Amino acid sequence: MTGRILISWVCICFFYFAHGQKAFHIKGTVTDVNGKAIEFANVLLLQASDSSLVKGALSDETGAYFLDPTTTGRFLVLVNLIGYNTVYSEAFELQSDFTLASLTLTEGETLNEVVIMEKKPLFMQKVDRMVINVENSVVSAGGTALEVLERSPGVLVNRQNNSISIAGKDGVVVLINGKTTYVPANAIVQMLQGMSASSISAIELLTTPPSNYDAEGNAGFINIVMKKRIDIGLNGAYAFSLGYGKGLLTNNNIDFNYRKGKINLYGSYSYRNDARAQQFITSRMVMKTDTLELVMTISDREPIQRNHNFRVGLDVEAGPATILGFLVNAYDNKWSMDAQNHSHTDYNDVPSSSVILKNREVNLWQHLGTNFSIKHNFSSRKSISFDLDYLYYLDDNPNDYDNEFYDGNSVFIRQANARSRKNTPITTWVGKLDYVTSIGENITFETGIKGTTSAFTNDVSVANLTDGEWLTDYTLTNKSILDEKIMGAYSSMDWKVNESWTAKAGLRYEYTNSQLETSTQGKVVDRQYGILFPTLYLNRKISETLNMNWSYTRRITRPTFNELAPFVILFDPNTFISGNAALQPAITDAVKYDIGYKSYFLSLQYSYQDSTIVRFQERIDKATGRLIFESANLSFAKTYSATISVPVDITSWWRSQNNINLVYQKVKAFRENLPVELDLGNYSINTSQFFNLKRGYSIELTGSYTSPGIFGVSRFKSVYGVNGGIEKRFSDRFGSLKFSVSDLFDSFKWRGSTNIDGQNFMTNNTFDFSNRTFLLTYSRNFGRKEVKSARTRATGAEDERKRVN
Repeated sequence: MTGRILISWVCICFFYFAHGQKAFHIKGTVTDVNGKAIEFANVLLLQASDSSLVKGALSDETGAYFLDPTTTGRFLVLVNLIGYNTVYSEAFELQSDFTLASLTLTEGETLNEVVIMEKKPLFMQKVDRMVINVENSVVSAGGTALEVLERSPGVLVNRQNNSISIAGKDGVVVLINGKTTYVPANAIVQMLQGMSASSISAIELLTTPPSNYDAEGNAGFINIVMKKRIDIGLNGAYAFSLGYGKGLLTNNNIDFNYRKGKINLYGSYSYRNDARAQQFITSRMVMKTDTLELVMTISDREPIQRNHNFRVGLDVEAGPATILGFLVNAYDNKWSMDAQNHSHTDYNDVPSSSVILKNREVNLWQHLGTNFSIKHNFSSRKSISFDLDYLYYLDDNPNDYDNEFYDGNSVFIRQANARSRKNTPITTWVGKLDYVTSIGENITFETGIKGTTSAFTNDVSVANLTDGEWLTDYTLTNKSILDEKIMGAYSSMDWKVNESWTAKAGLRYEYTNSQLETSTQGKVVDRQYGILFPTLYLNRKISETLNMNWSYTRRITRPTFNELAPFVILFDPNTFISGNAALQPAITDAVKYDIGYKSYFLSLQYSYQDSTIVRFQERIDKATGRLIFESANLSFAKTYSATISVPVDITSWWRSQNNINLVYQKVKAFRENLPVELDLGNYSINTSQFFNLKRGYSIELTGSYTSPGIFGVSRFKSVYGVNGGIEKRFSDRFGSLKFSVSDLFDSFKWRGSTNIDGQNFMTNNTFDFSNRTFLLTYSRNFGRKEVKSARTRATGAEDERKRVN
């Protein structure tokens, strides 16, 4: 009932505000002395009394412009463009729609291209987000989005279980240019690993998103901002990288933008091939009465990750205030691996048996996504937008295992071959409608509705080779079909109380209907639930250099499709990765306080999450003695965190950015029906040093350290990494050359353990995904340059310009 009331209220708000306000329009044209239309001239509407800016626009290919102030009064119009003298109109009264006489620009002094060498710092802490300026980073050149995140303050990337946590909390949602990607959780890491950093302008970490965003995601959002170009004509950039670690690495990309008149066409393509070796070491000890069982496995892995990423979009100005957008993106990411695993079992320190396991694994993720969007501006402060997305994912995961069994004296016993197949197509449709308007001068109202429907099939089979014939193991074979629908509605209000105080409050309602049916157990999930998600933000501006923020948010983390599906994947003969149909959604309530002084920043946050979902948790199956990794619900997780950002300009050529993240966590769970409580504080330090030298040279050094912490009911040890790079910038014609070294001391290894009192069970694991890598990258821009200064020119039409990618 509550959900229907809220959705009805949202619909009423749409109709009321869409028809409730009247705005007058100003139009005119800009020409040269010969009467020829001038395109892309800056047109600024000013108050006649004090020349303060009211609104801005750009002239189109016919020289026409369109302004829509929200108030009446006395105004004048200013027009300027590089290479022309500035011209002003006569002052006029606006009481109805108004057409201004044509304004003529005369040629002035031609402005040569200005190259701005100042770079943004790699890490910038803003009030509501951490911004990682990838575009200007020497160390990030030739790398991937995932590698950038691994070096970011407060971010932990766990490649083994394909998870990313921010400030000690799991559950992130990935956006691209502010749009949700709906990438399956187990494919996020692989997608980010295949995304070239050279195509990215910045990565934003939002830990307390407002109510117009989906409520999904305990840790918040990762927004990847792709490079944008606003030059006229054809422009773009390309980059080529070649490197070596424990294997070859290449990363290449090209992006382009073509803008003319009302049309803007843009796109990008990247190719990556990574053949760096990896090593895993896992061990477990189980006490059985008076016998201590030790199983240790060393896995030498030779993976090859090959990624193709493609993206093309078209924006069309359908009218003076309407923009149509079309976007197609796709990827083909193949991870293949040959691995040799040596596993041995001891009883009371006496060798009992061993296995040599040869794996041939493939994980192929393919994706096609399309988006249609339309946005109409009724005025500068009132707009309506609609988005429709279609997303298709396919995961093809065939694995082959050749096992050779030996006794405690290393005498060959037998050979056994097994194979597993996993095929998972996922289809998602998303539609959403958003409306924004103003109420007077100080209040902005926003409301919207959204619907998402997803269909998922998970077909898993396991077979063993017996007497030359593959026989299905029906205990490990299953087919799951999931259908999920999520409906949402929200409203929020932003109120500028006075010059010092700003408040924002929002309420979002989401209704979820999930159905999961399996071929072996029938319907294992049948859930319908609706939840309200309130948000509240307060901002206090004490001075131009000092401000404070308070916020409260509620969020949800739903089990992913693969976590729910009761599949089984072999890791070695006695170790499996499994799904868990009993998983419940987790609800998080979080409060946050921020204070910023100049460029210094302090953030304090507390969150309580009920039924926390943690991935890759260890469990021993007593019936078989197998070690099973699966997602599980904790009873709760309490997280206290603090983030400190300290930038320091040491000299005119040496700039330092330093970030400290402190986390204290307390978790409670049940293992073997017994309560388990863990608590631990940890911290991470990130430092970046930037040196701008003469003759186009610059140097960048970054370092990170993360102290021991907890992951579910497991503990992980400290980890650190150091990276460095040098860049030589040539003229614009010849681009730039960058040389970098990542993981300089080959120290970035994940080491974790589980040791619970009274459980007679202990594990130790080391996952070495990273190794020292040397990388050489060449990059260059191409296209027209004569209007490049438009990148940094601030006008009242900046928001409208950014709408056109």
